[in-house]
Amino acid sequence: MGCTNTTSNDRSKLPIDEAILDYLSKKSTTDQTEKLAFAKISGKIEASIEQVQISINRLSEKHLIRKVIWQGKIVFELTPKGKLSIDALAKARTDLITRQLQDAIHLERKAKLRSTTINKVKSIADEWQDFQVPDRSLIDETKREASRLLDATKEIEGKQPLCHKNPRNYDQEFFNYKTQIENLSEQNKNINKIVNNYAKIKNIQVLISVGIEKINKTINKYEPIAEATVQISQLKTALDKLKSIQSQLEYYQKDELSQLEELNTKLSENLRTLDILKKPTHEFMPVKKSFSENTTWYSEGQIKYENKTSGYLLEEKCSKCGTKRKPKPVNIG
Repeated sequence: MGCTNTTSNDRSKLPIDEAILDYLSKKSTTDQTEKLAFAKISGKIEASIEQVQISINRLSEKHLIRKVIWQGKIVFELTPKGKLSIDALAKARTDLITRQLQDAIHLERKAKLRSTTINKVKSIADEWQDFQVPDRSLIDETKREASRLLDATKEIEGKQPLCHKNPRNYDQEFFNYKTQIENLSEQNKNINKIVNNYAKIKNIQVLISVGIEKINKTINKYEPIAEATVQISQLKTALDKLKSIQSQLEYYQKDELSQLEELNTKLSENLRTLDILKKPTHEFMPVKKSFSENTTWYSEGQIKYENKTSGYLLEEKCSKCGTKRKPKPVNIG
Protein backbone atom coordinates (compact mmCIF):
# COMPACT_ATOMS: atom_id res chain seq x y z
CA MET A 1 0.00 0.00 0.00
CA GLY A 2 1.00 3.64 -0.35
CA CYS A 3 1.18 4.38 3.37
CA THR A 4 4.44 5.36 5.01
CA ASN A 5 6.31 3.28 7.59
CA THR A 6 5.13 4.76 10.90
CA THR A 7 6.75 3.87 14.23
CA SER A 8 4.89 3.49 17.52
CA ASN A 9 6.26 6.86 18.66
CA ASP A 10 5.07 8.51 15.43
CA ARG A 11 1.61 6.98 15.85
CA SER A 12 1.32 8.38 19.36
CA LYS A 13 1.51 11.86 17.83
CA LEU A 14 -1.38 11.20 15.40
CA PRO A 15 -5.09 11.63 16.17
CA ILE A 16 -6.23 8.33 17.74
CA ASP A 17 -8.39 7.29 14.77
CA GLU A 18 -5.50 7.79 12.36
CA ALA A 19 -3.09 6.05 14.72
CA ILE A 20 -5.31 2.94 14.87
CA LEU A 21 -5.80 2.88 11.11
CA ASP A 22 -2.05 3.27 10.63
CA TYR A 23 -1.31 0.42 13.06
CA LEU A 24 -3.84 -1.96 11.52
CA SER A 25 -2.52 -1.13 8.01
CA LYS A 26 0.68 -2.95 8.94
CA LYS A 27 -0.99 -6.03 10.38
CA SER A 28 -4.34 -7.04 11.74
CA THR A 29 -4.70 -7.50 15.53
CA THR A 30 -5.64 -10.93 16.78
CA ASP A 31 -6.31 -11.94 20.39
CA GLN A 32 -8.48 -14.14 22.56
CA THR A 33 -10.92 -11.36 23.49
CA GLU A 34 -11.83 -7.85 22.42
CA LYS A 35 -10.47 -6.49 25.68
CA LEU A 36 -7.05 -8.10 25.09
CA ALA A 37 -7.06 -6.81 21.51
CA PHE A 38 -7.88 -3.30 22.75
CA ALA A 39 -5.07 -3.58 25.28
CA LYS A 40 -2.57 -4.65 22.60
CA ILE A 41 -3.54 -1.73 20.35
CA SER A 42 -3.51 0.60 23.35
CA GLY A 43 0.11 -0.27 24.10
CA LYS A 44 1.16 0.24 20.48
CA ILE A 45 -0.40 3.67 20.02
CA GLU A 46 0.07 4.85 23.61
CA ALA A 47 -3.58 5.54 24.35
CA SER A 48 -5.95 4.24 27.05
CA ILE A 49 -8.00 1.10 26.47
CA GLU A 50 -11.20 3.15 26.78
CA GLN A 51 -10.01 5.58 24.06
CA VAL A 52 -9.09 2.68 21.78
CA GLN A 53 -12.48 1.03 22.29
CA ILE A 54 -14.39 4.21 21.50
CA SER A 55 -12.25 4.88 18.41
CA ILE A 56 -12.62 1.34 17.07
CA ASN A 57 -16.38 1.51 17.49
CA ARG A 58 -16.40 4.83 15.64
CA LEU A 59 -14.24 3.46 12.82
CA SER A 60 -16.39 0.33 12.59
CA GLU A 61 -19.51 2.45 12.15
CA LYS A 62 -17.76 4.18 9.24
CA HIS A 63 -16.92 0.78 7.78
CA LEU A 64 -13.20 1.44 7.99
CA ILE A 65 -12.53 -1.41 10.46
CA ARG A 66 -14.22 -4.74 10.87
CA LYS A 67 -14.16 -7.38 13.54
CA VAL A 68 -14.05 -11.01 12.47
CA ILE A 69 -13.76 -14.26 14.37
CA TRP A 70 -11.17 -16.66 13.04
CA GLN A 71 -10.32 -19.98 14.68
CA GLY A 72 -12.01 -18.85 17.89
CA LYS A 73 -10.05 -15.58 18.14
CA ILE A 74 -11.05 -11.95 17.73
CA VAL A 75 -9.46 -10.19 14.74
CA PHE A 76 -9.58 -6.46 13.99
CA GLU A 77 -8.56 -5.51 10.45
CA LEU A 78 -9.04 -2.78 7.88
CA THR A 79 -11.86 -2.98 5.40
CA PRO A 80 -11.17 -2.20 1.72
CA LYS A 81 -12.61 1.25 2.44
CA GLY A 82 -10.25 1.53 5.40
CA LYS A 83 -7.30 0.62 3.22
CA LEU A 84 -8.26 3.37 0.79
CA SER A 85 -8.65 5.76 3.71
CA ILE A 86 -5.19 5.01 5.10
CA ASP A 87 -3.69 5.53 1.65
CA ALA A 88 -5.46 8.88 1.45
CA LEU A 89 -4.21 9.79 4.94
CA ALA A 90 -0.66 8.84 3.98
CA LYS A 91 -0.86 10.96 0.85
CA ALA A 92 -2.28 13.86 2.84
CA ARG A 93 0.58 13.63 5.33
CA THR A 94 3.13 13.49 2.49
CA ASP A 95 1.52 16.51 0.83
CA LEU A 96 1.56 18.34 4.16
CA ILE A 97 5.27 17.63 4.69
CA THR A 98 5.99 18.73 1.12
CA ARG A 99 4.10 21.99 1.63
CA GLN A 100 5.86 22.60 4.94
CA LEU A 101 9.23 22.02 3.27
CA GLN A 102 8.34 24.33 0.41
CA ASP A 103 7.15 26.97 2.88
CA ALA A 104 10.39 26.65 4.83
CA ILE A 105 12.45 27.07 1.65
CA HIS A 106 10.32 30.06 0.64
CA LEU A 107 10.76 31.66 4.06
CA GLU A 108 14.51 31.05 3.95
CA ARG A 109 14.76 32.70 0.55
CA LYS A 110 12.72 35.65 1.75
CA ALA A 111 14.97 35.96 4.80
CA LYS A 112 18.10 35.95 2.61
CA LEU A 113 16.59 38.52 0.25
CA ARG A 114 15.55 40.69 3.19
CA SER A 115 19.02 40.44 4.74
CA THR A 116 20.70 41.30 1.43
CA THR A 117 18.40 44.28 0.87
CA ILE A 118 18.85 45.63 4.40
CA ASN A 119 22.64 45.20 4.31
CA LYS A 120 22.79 46.95 0.94
CA VAL A 121 20.81 49.91 2.26
CA LYS A 122 22.83 49.95 5.48
CA SER A 123 26.03 50.15 3.44
CA ILE A 124 24.79 53.47 2.03
CA ALA A 125 24.81 54.91 5.53
CA ASP A 126 28.11 53.21 6.39
CA GLU A 127 29.79 55.28 3.67
CA TRP A 128 29.01 58.43 5.68
CA GLN A 129 30.06 57.17 9.12
CA ASP A 130 33.40 59.02 9.02
CA PHE A 131 32.14 62.06 7.10
CA GLN A 132 33.00 65.39 8.70
CA VAL A 133 30.89 68.40 7.79
CA PRO A 134 33.25 71.24 6.66
CA ASP A 135 33.69 74.03 9.20
CA ARG A 136 31.51 76.89 8.00
CA SER A 137 33.45 79.42 10.09
CA LEU A 138 36.50 78.98 7.81
CA ILE A 139 34.74 80.05 4.63
CA ASP A 140 35.49 83.77 4.78
CA GLU A 141 39.17 83.28 5.59
CA THR A 142 39.48 80.65 2.84
CA LYS A 143 37.94 83.06 0.33
CA ARG A 144 40.44 85.76 1.32
CA GLU A 145 43.38 83.34 0.98
CA ALA A 146 42.11 82.23 -2.43
CA SER A 147 41.71 85.84 -3.58
CA ARG A 148 45.28 86.70 -2.51
CA LEU A 149 46.59 83.63 -4.34
CA LEU A 150 44.76 84.47 -7.57
CA ASP A 151 46.05 88.06 -7.45
CA ALA A 152 49.59 86.84 -6.75
CA THR A 153 49.40 84.50 -9.74
CA LYS A 154 48.30 87.30 -12.07
CA GLU A 155 51.11 89.52 -10.78
CA ILE A 156 53.85 86.90 -11.16
CA GLU A 157 52.50 85.81 -14.54
CA GLY A 158 53.32 89.31 -15.81
CA LYS A 159 56.90 88.94 -14.56
CA GLN A 160 57.62 85.67 -16.35
CA PRO A 161 61.24 85.71 -17.63
CA LEU A 162 61.52 85.16 -21.39
CA CYS A 163 64.52 83.34 -22.81
CA HIS A 164 64.85 85.60 -25.89
CA LYS A 165 65.07 88.82 -23.85
CA ASN A 166 68.11 87.89 -21.78
CA PRO A 167 69.56 84.57 -22.99
CA ARG A 168 72.73 84.83 -20.92
CA ASN A 169 71.01 85.28 -17.53
CA TYR A 170 67.83 83.38 -18.37
CA ASP A 171 68.79 80.20 -16.51
CA GLN A 172 69.30 81.93 -13.16
CA GLU A 173 66.23 84.15 -13.62
CA PHE A 174 64.08 81.15 -14.46
CA PHE A 175 65.42 79.16 -11.50
CA ASN A 176 64.42 81.93 -9.06
CA TYR A 177 61.08 82.39 -10.83
CA LYS A 178 60.30 78.66 -10.81
CA THR A 179 60.88 78.52 -7.05
CA GLN A 180 58.23 81.21 -6.53
CA ILE A 181 55.82 79.41 -8.87
CA GLU A 182 56.27 76.13 -6.97
CA ASN A 183 55.47 77.89 -3.69
CA LEU A 184 52.30 79.33 -5.20
CA SER A 185 51.37 75.92 -6.62
CA GLU A 186 51.64 74.33 -3.18
CA GLN A 187 49.45 77.08 -1.70
CA ASN A 188 46.97 76.61 -4.54
CA LYS A 189 46.70 72.86 -3.84
CA ASN A 190 46.11 73.40 -0.13
CA ILE A 191 43.42 76.04 -0.64
CA ASN A 192 41.86 74.07 -3.50
CA LYS A 193 41.51 71.05 -1.21
CA ILE A 194 39.60 73.10 1.37
CA VAL A 195 37.38 74.83 -1.19
CA ASN A 196 36.69 71.52 -2.92
CA ASN A 197 35.18 70.20 0.32
CA TYR A 198 32.73 73.10 0.30
CA ALA A 199 32.06 72.77 -3.43
CA LYS A 200 30.93 69.16 -2.98
CA ILE A 201 28.31 70.02 -0.36
CA LYS A 202 25.46 70.62 -2.82
CA ASN A 203 25.94 67.16 -4.32
CA ILE A 204 26.34 65.62 -0.86
CA GLN A 205 23.01 67.14 0.21
CA VAL A 206 21.32 65.29 -2.65
CA LEU A 207 23.07 62.00 -1.85
CA ILE A 208 22.15 62.26 1.84
CA SER A 209 18.49 62.92 0.99
CA VAL A 210 18.39 59.91 -1.34
CA GLY A 211 20.01 57.74 1.35
CA ILE A 212 17.49 58.85 3.98
CA GLU A 213 14.60 58.07 1.64
CA LYS A 214 15.90 54.57 0.89
CA ILE A 215 16.49 53.77 4.57
CA ASN A 216 13.01 55.00 5.51
CA LYS A 217 11.41 52.82 2.83
CA THR A 218 13.37 49.77 3.98
CA ILE A 219 12.44 50.35 7.63
CA ASN A 220 8.73 50.71 6.77
CA LYS A 221 8.84 47.54 4.67
CA TYR A 222 10.57 45.21 7.13
CA GLU A 223 9.82 46.67 10.58
CA PRO A 224 6.67 44.50 11.04
CA ILE A 225 8.81 41.34 10.60
CA ALA A 226 10.03 40.06 13.98
CA GLU A 227 13.11 38.36 12.50
CA ALA A 228 14.38 41.71 11.20
CA THR A 229 14.27 43.50 14.57
CA VAL A 230 18.05 43.69 15.04
CA GLN A 231 18.69 44.81 11.46
CA ILE A 232 15.95 47.45 11.64
CA SER A 233 17.52 48.77 14.84
CA GLN A 234 20.83 49.13 13.00
CA LEU A 235 19.09 50.95 10.14
CA LYS A 236 17.46 53.38 12.57
CA THR A 237 20.87 54.17 14.06
CA ALA A 238 22.24 54.76 10.56
CA LEU A 239 19.22 56.93 9.75
CA ASP A 240 19.89 59.13 12.79
CA LYS A 241 23.47 59.63 11.60
CA LEU A 242 22.35 60.73 8.12
CA LYS A 243 19.70 63.04 9.52
CA SER A 244 22.33 64.65 11.74
CA ILE A 245 24.58 65.29 8.71
CA GLN A 246 21.61 66.60 6.73
CA SER A 247 20.72 69.00 9.54
CA GLN A 248 24.28 70.42 9.64
CA LEU A 249 24.42 70.82 5.87
CA GLU A 250 21.21 72.86 5.88
CA TYR A 251 23.19 75.81 7.30
CA TYR A 252 24.84 76.29 3.90
CA GLN A 253 22.90 78.54 1.54
CA LYS A 254 22.57 77.79 -2.19
CA ASP A 255 24.10 81.11 -3.27
CA GLU A 256 27.01 80.58 -0.92
CA LEU A 257 27.67 77.11 -2.27
CA SER A 258 27.44 78.35 -5.87
CA GLN A 259 30.12 80.93 -5.14
CA LEU A 260 32.36 78.26 -3.62
CA GLU A 261 31.86 76.02 -6.66
CA GLU A 262 32.87 78.93 -8.90
CA LEU A 263 35.92 79.60 -6.72
CA ASN A 264 36.87 75.92 -6.90
CA THR A 265 36.82 76.13 -10.71
CA LYS A 266 39.01 79.28 -10.65
CA LEU A 267 41.57 77.58 -8.41
CA SER A 268 41.71 74.54 -10.69
CA GLU A 269 42.31 76.81 -13.70
CA ASN A 270 44.87 78.78 -11.70
CA LEU A 271 46.80 75.60 -10.93
CA ARG A 272 46.97 74.81 -14.65
CA THR A 273 48.34 78.31 -15.28
CA LEU A 274 51.02 77.79 -12.62
CA ASP A 275 51.97 74.44 -14.15
CA ILE A 276 52.55 76.21 -17.49
CA LEU A 277 54.63 78.94 -15.83
CA LYS A 278 56.88 76.28 -14.27
CA LYS A 279 58.14 75.37 -17.73
CA PRO A 280 60.94 77.28 -19.53
CA THR A 281 59.93 79.43 -22.51
CA HIS A 282 62.43 77.68 -24.81
CA GLU A 283 61.00 76.14 -27.97
CA PHE A 284 63.60 73.69 -29.21
CA MET A 285 63.58 72.49 -32.81
CA PRO A 286 65.85 69.77 -34.29
CA VAL A 287 68.48 70.94 -36.79
CA LYS A 288 71.49 69.35 -38.52
CA LYS A 289 74.65 71.40 -38.33
CA SER A 290 78.39 71.04 -38.66
CA PHE A 291 80.31 71.82 -35.51
CA SER A 292 83.81 72.94 -34.62
CA GLU A 293 85.70 73.63 -31.43
CA ASN A 294 84.08 75.34 -28.41
CA THR A 295 80.49 74.34 -29.23
CA THR A 296 77.98 75.72 -26.72
CA TRP A 297 75.16 73.46 -25.49
CA TYR A 298 72.11 74.06 -23.37
CA SER A 299 71.36 71.21 -20.94
CA GLU A 300 68.31 71.53 -18.71
CA GLY A 301 68.88 74.87 -17.08
CA GLN A 302 72.59 75.36 -17.62
CA ILE A 303 75.03 76.22 -20.43
CA LYS A 304 77.81 73.73 -21.26
CA TYR A 305 80.86 74.13 -23.52
CA GLU A 306 82.54 71.29 -25.37
CA ASN A 307 85.75 71.18 -27.40
CA LYS A 308 85.23 69.32 -30.68
CA THR A 309 87.08 69.32 -33.99
CA SER A 310 84.73 68.99 -36.94
CA GLY A 311 81.87 66.91 -38.32
CA TYR A 312 78.08 66.84 -38.41
CA LEU A 313 75.69 66.42 -35.52
CA LEU A 314 71.97 66.55 -34.97
CA GLU A 315 71.14 69.19 -32.39
CA GLU A 316 68.16 71.11 -31.03
CA LYS A 317 67.97 74.89 -31.14
CA CYS A 318 65.53 77.26 -29.44
CA SER A 319 63.61 79.16 -32.11
CA LYS A 320 63.25 82.12 -29.75
CA CYS A 321 66.71 82.74 -28.37
CA GLY A 322 69.03 80.48 -30.38
CA THR A 323 70.18 78.40 -27.38
CA LYS A 324 71.38 74.96 -28.47
CA ARG A 325 71.23 71.58 -26.75
CA LYS A 326 71.91 67.94 -27.48
CA PRO A 327 68.84 65.96 -28.52
CA LYS A 328 67.24 64.06 -25.68
CA PRO A 329 67.61 60.28 -26.01
CA VAL A 330 64.48 58.45 -27.15
CA ASN A 331 63.53 55.23 -25.39
CA ILE A 332 62.14 52.89 -28.04
CA GLY A 333 61.98 49.88 -25.73
